[in-house]
Amino acid sequence: MIRFALRYPGRSLRTALFGACVSMACVSLAWVAPVAAQSGLEGDAITPVFAFNRICYGQVPALQGIRNMATQLGWKPLTDDELAPFGSKADWATLEGWDVQLGNAFYRLGLSQGPASDDIVTQFPDFETGTSTSCTLILGDEHDAATVASQMQELAGKEPVQAAVDEGSVLTTSWAGGNADFKVFLFNKVSKTGEGNVLNVTLISKE
Repeated sequence: MIRFALRYPGRSLRTALFGACVSMACVSLAWVAPVAAQSGLEGDAITPVFAFNRICYGQVPALQGIRNMATQLGWKPLTDDELAPFGSKADWATLEGWDVQLGNAFYRLGLSQGPASDDIVTQFPDFETGTSTSCTLILGDEHDAATVASQMQELAGKEPVQAAVDEGSVLTTSWAGGNADFKVFLFNKVSKTGEGNVLNVTLISKE
């Protein structure tokens, strides 16, 4: 498992922050049927970025839709020890997660929400009273890192602000967007061995 520390997120918001809605990013916006029966998250052909888009990117900063999926699809809640890579409960008003099975694929999902971090406030003083919502999907080693990277680029729909930044055991690619009321960040972390990815979206709202 890749250990990490991420402190840095409806349709109109994501389009405004990241530009025109590309094919993968638009998929989740069309899914309005009941989750368990028609979410498209039950088949073996679901790619990890498709799952990340549907579970995380298409939901934040709202939390209840993710919780509903966890309940209806029978995901296993994480223990406090298993939540440790996602942060400390002392830092977040909400910190929860699940072991996720979609077809034959397994993921670990972490969800956190709380006050904007000191780093964010330093960069964006107007967000001093803001809220940070972070959704992270940890992939297994069976997923090809190059394919995941290509699909994350398609999901973002714009060039990364930083690509393959060396952070010790992992290389991190990130995208960013924002306006006066929201800041949004996408991350793709991959181990230097090319095995395993961590996908994250974090959205900072001004209120």
